[in-house]
Amino acid sequence: MSRQLEKMYKDIFTGRGVIPCEPVPGFNPNGKFYKMNPELGKGYCWVYQCNPYVTITIMDQIHYEDTYCAFEQPEYICVGYFYSVSGEILTPYRRLTSGAIQAYVGEKSEYRMILHKKIPIDSISITFMPEYYKKYLNEQYPDIYENPSEAFRQIDGCSNFPELVMVFNQLKNYMGDGISAKLFYESKVNEALSVILEKAKKQNKERGKQRFSMPNDDLDAIISVSNYINDHYAADIRIDFLAQIACMSQAKLKYIFKDVYRMSIQQYIVTRRITHAEHLLRDTVLPVSQIAEMVGYKHISSLSDMFRQHTGMKPTEYREKMQMIINK
Repeated sequence: MSRQLEKMYKDIFTGRGVIPCEPVPGFNPNGKFYKMNPELGKGYCWVYQCNPYVTITIMDQIHYEDTYCAFEQPEYICVGYFYSVSGEILTPYRRLTSGAIQAYVGEKSEYRMILHKKIPIDSISITFMPEYYKKYLNEQYPDIYENPSEAFRQIDGCSNFPELVMVFNQLKNYMGDGISAKLFYESKVNEALSVILEKAKKQNKERGKQRFSMPNDDLDAIISVSNYINDHYAADIRIDFLAQIACMSQAKLKYIFKDVYRMSIQQYIVTRRITHAEHLLRDTVLPVSQIAEMVGYKHISSLSDMFRQHTGMKPTEYREKMQMIINK
């Protein structure tokens, strides 16, 4: 493993209370194994090194308290999928969401993240260092090389990417050994890159135009809209009213908002509602019906559907799991 990649893993694991351990059932015997410090949480992490500059990571963990993680990140790109999670990346801000692709383009700066307590972190990710995606791929395919960084930015948050999810599922469930494992993991890593580049190309064709440079007035208007949503997300927020706040057409507002926050206005509203619902379910004894009303849903079924999409669990399952952990 490259020195920078090894340091990044060390910094991440140290900040989250993850320590080396012996192999455990349920993971491929190849790779390195880690476990949560029992005072801070429970569960395991598995890391497979495809080559010195590419790793696959599988996590199945629970933190007993909200965990803040910060480290100096090198240049790298990472793509992953959460089957269950609750947390936020703070640089820049975005919510970690289950059932959606999480892609990240790291630069030489501080990375900060919060993982919420008592929520299972069930995930898989692939990390690439520039020695692979810039140098090696360029040397192998000099006439057709494309830097995948922009493609990673484009697919971040994508909830309709079955080709990549299938690759992740295959990686997660594979139990082969020896040279067959080496060949399998390397092929799947390259397949993941391939489908990401293809997905980005299709998205560019659908958009039909490049992203534009945003005037400061428009950015200020979008921030005003997001601030309003943060204060009123439980209300019935109309797009035409938000357009009045921004002093722009509804079409322009929708386009610029998604360009800034990497999600639609409706997705942003739902994210704020689910974040508050998690807090109320975890830290109060209020009935789910009342919580649904407090965060903006008239029916429990609406909250349940959205909550499951974002966390991988229904509100009642979430609360029951919290109680089981607390009572242990």
